[in-house]
Amino acid sequence: MKKFLVSVVLSISLNAVFLGTVPAALSAEGLEPVAKSQAYQEFLKKPDNDLAKMICILNYFRDAPITVWYEGIEYTTQLAYPVGLVYLMTNYHNENPEQWAKKHCYRSLSGNNIILMKFQDGTSRPVRDVIIEKYHELEEAQRKQVSKI
Repeated sequence: MKKFLVSVVLSISLNAVFLGTVPAALSAEGLEPVAKSQAYQEFLKKPDNDLAKMICILNYFRDAPITVWYEGIEYTTQLAYPVGLVYLMTNYHNENPEQWAKKHCYRSLSGNNIILMKFQDGTSRPVRDVIIEKYHELEEAQRKQVSKI
């Protein structure tokens, strides 16, 4: 039972790792662009490495009006964020963020079910796909930031 609970909490956190504040904006899900987020502004003040990018994405989703569906249970991002941060810090070992998300953010640990992110507009998508999309958005924002200098 303890292993199951830890699995649930860690998976939820992992997936919620990637949830943050968002005014309704450009994407269909109502999420603001990463480059305009507070998480990105904080990221710019830190050393640039893959772990910092993963934390930025996690922070991006922290207060988002999104829920995470894990094993048929709906969790707020505020509940999942701390668990996700712990999971990230425990299981991330200098891997490519996209590959890490593919490995850790798709299926639940206990039931092997796809973990979903549900948006305000009622749509839902696999958490892995949203995290990877936001990672690429972060990379593009960085390229634009460098080209401005």
